[in-house]
This record gives sequence, C-alpha cells and structure tokens, in this order.
Amino acid sequence: MEAASTTSFRIARVRAVAFRISLGLGVGALMLVAFLQLVNVNAVAARLAGLSTGFALLCGVAFLGAYFVRATRWRCLLSPYCAVTVGRAAAIYQVATFLNWLLPVRGGELAKSLLLRRTDGVPVSRSLATVAMDKTMDLLPALVLLALLPFVGLHLSRALWVLLLSAQAVVVFAVFVLSLAAWRRDLALKVLTGLAKMLPRAARQRIEPFIVLFVDTLLGLIRRPRLLLVAGAYTAVAVTLDALFCWMAFKAVGVTLSVPIALYGYTFFNLAFILPTPPGQVGSNELVGLSIFSGLFGVDRSGVGAMFLFSHPWTAVLMTVTGLVCLSVMGLTLRNTLRLAGEPGEREHA
Repeated sequence: MEAASTTSFRIARVRAVAFRISLGLGVGALMLVAFLQLVNVNAVAARLAGLSTGFALLCGVAFLGAYFVRATRWRCLLSPYCAVTVGRAAAIYQVATFLNWLLPVRGGELAKSLLLRRTDGVPVSRSLATVAMDKTMDLLPALVLLALLPFVGLHLSRALWVLLLSAQAVVVFAVFVLSLAAWRRDLALKVLTGLAKMLPRAARQRIEPFIVLFVDTLLGLIRRPRLLLVAGAYTAVAVTLDALFCWMAFKAVGVTLSVPIALYGYTFFNLAFILPTPPGQVGSNELVGLSIFSGLFGVDRSGVGAMFLFSHPWTAVLMTVTGLVCLSVMGLTLRNTLRLAGEPGEREHA
C-alpha cells in the first residue's frame, strides 16, 4: 500500500514538473518571438558572422571565473561550521548554478545544502543559512549602484524601478530578521515559528528545529564582521568579472561599451533573474537584455541582439558542461540530483 502511494506521488510529481517545464518553454518561446520582432534580424546575423573568437573565449573565462569567486565566498561563509575544500565548494556551486538555469523554479539554492549534506554531512539547516547570506551578498551591488544613480545621471523605467525596489525589499526583510535575531533571539524564533504554524502539523514538526539552527547560524555569521568583510571583497571581485564578461561579450560582436554601462547593465540584468524564468532562460535572457541595454542605455538594438544570441548559447554550453563534469566528479547523476530534494531520508535528517 505504501509502495503504491509512493509510486503515485512520484508519477504526480513528474507530471507536475513536466507541465511546469512545458508551460515555461511556451512562455519562453513567446518571449523569443517578441525579441525577434524588436530587432533587425539581418543586422544581427551580420554581426554574428563577424564574431571575434578571441573575445568570445575570454568572456567565457570571465563568466566561469565569476562563479568560482562566488563559490569561494560561500566557502568563506561556511568556514566557521565546516571545512569544505575549494574544489568541493566550487563543484557544488556550479551544479546549483546549472540547476537554476535548467529549471523553471530556482531550486539550485536548496540543492547546494542537500549536496553538501550528502558529501560532507553538514545539516541542511546550518548550510542553508550560509546560502541565504551568500544570495543576500549578490543583491548588495544592485543596492549600491541604486544609491549612486543620482550621481551618474541615469533615468530608469518604471519596470526597472519595481525590480530594484523588490530586491531592496528582500534585503530590508533579511536585515530586519537578522537585527531582530541579534537583539531578541527568542522573539525572532517566535515570529518565524509562528509563520511555520500555517503549515501542516507534520511539516511544522520538522521545520521548527530547522528554524532554531538556521537562526543560530545566521547569528554566528553576523557576529563575525571580519568574515563578512572578506565575503564583501569576494562580491566586489565577482561583480567586476561580471562586468568584464559583459564588456567582452559585446566586444565579440563588434560593440564597444563604456565600463559604467557594462557594470550597471549586467548587474541589473542579473537582478532580473531573482524571479522564476523559463527553462534554460529561453527568451527571457534576450528580452530582458534588450530592454536594459537598448531601452535604458541606448545601445544599438542589433548589437544587443547579437550579443545575447551569441552569449546565451555559449554560456549555456559552459554551464551544462561544467555542471555535468562536477556531478561526475562527485559521483552523482543529473537524475539523482534532481530527485535529491524529494528523498524522505534527506528531509528527515536535515
């Protein structure tokens, strides 16, 4: 009876995932069609025909380098609680990045903690707090650039303002939780467990112990200002590599950007992907990139179109190859990794 119930659950889960993927691909196809209607396809094709192989390869190095630096930052945040090698942290981070790109819902962050538990025995409730801090670090550059807007003379569209303010709201909420935990730990736990009471009883019984360790781990991190400063320095290096990737990707299709435009544009572009995207970011990369670089910064549409039609498949190849290689090195398969979050044993001992 239990086996039949488990089989039915898995079938329903597979169908639900298949439906979400199909829906996401449909939305992505519509976005891609809209993008192609907004650019001169012949002009884009001409730019792609003259693609610079040297700049294409160099921008790939910068792209992967940015993720390696972020993986090192995450390892830094993990250091008070477990000793993870640079190679292991980079492999897990790259697999999580690949899953975020592949899936319609951003499930890679949870995968980091689940993979780390499987490889190093670190409780999910402890490592997930470092993942949350790591992602908060990725939002900070956008807020810094937002504060500098009055001095650089940029005028943002309403949609971009909504996106930036949404990111700011996430950071403000995170700061509120951290401040409350630092000031009144018991009150913070009471608030979070109160939110958990909206869940079914069985789920609540598993989550409440999780919340205690999660909050204590966050408190441990904020009581280490030197550690956070080092993590902030890694963030600055990663953002610099992001801007370098953007600048060289445009250079590969014959477009020269100023450094501030590359920095602002790609930071805002990355910020857009805090929201769910179609599988493989089909269509969303191109349409979001066009709206930011052409709509906001006035870059030639054919140049923007060529850059994203080149960089999207190129970075997809890089993420797929490195993600699968990292899975192989850790002795895992993509199928097992996608099922990892659904394994009862992982949930019970998180």
